[in-house]
Amino acid sequence: MLTRLIARFVDSRLSYRSHRMAVKMPIGARKAINFRRGISATSIRFDRLTDAEDQIKLGTQRMNEGSIDLAMSHYHRSVQLAPTASGYFNIGVCYFQMGKHQDAIDAFQKSLQLDPNSADAHTNIASAYLMMSKVQPAITHLEKASNFNPLDGEIQFNLGRVYEATGKFDEAKLRLERAKGLGIPQANKALEDLKKKLA
Repeated sequence: MLTRLIARFVDSRLSYRSHRMAVKMPIGARKAINFRRGISATSIRFDRLTDAEDQIKLGTQRMNEGSIDLAMSHYHRSVQLAPTASGYFNIGVCYFQMGKHQDAIDAFQKSLQLDPNSADAHTNIASAYLMMSKVQPAITHLEKASNFNPLDGEIQFNLGRVYEATGKFDEAKLRLERAKGLGIPQANKALEDLKKKLA
């Protein structure tokens, strides 16, 4: 049961980010900085961020083409230029896709250091722990994801299914009911199955 749950959970939640950068600058400021390119520390920093963003875009293109190794190369280059939560997040996705779950967790943790409130990073860490059959740390990260994004029905659904698989039926029922209320269609069947177990 837990293995089937893990496969469904991982397929439904693992995603990568394509363009989210830590620093946003108005267009006018970009033109002024590009004009003085290489002159000040600000322009050097911005150029590095721009180059890092370009590497993320290239990595995302390679990922969409199915070339994980090339995507990973671009994402690593991105964080070398300017460490960002998106860069490390995408490295984590690549490692996960390669089956290197501990390396994925490490990359997602680095992403969390830069963006501590990322529900997606916590959810993907939970996926990696589940693939390694480490249920308790997975639950911990799903709970954190739920706290950061309580209106995400998929997080509620997956947390409910993990609780169910570990025999925590009251917690499972609560989370599955929340998922149902948030419009997750699979929650109806999961609640019916849970009621049969409790009967």
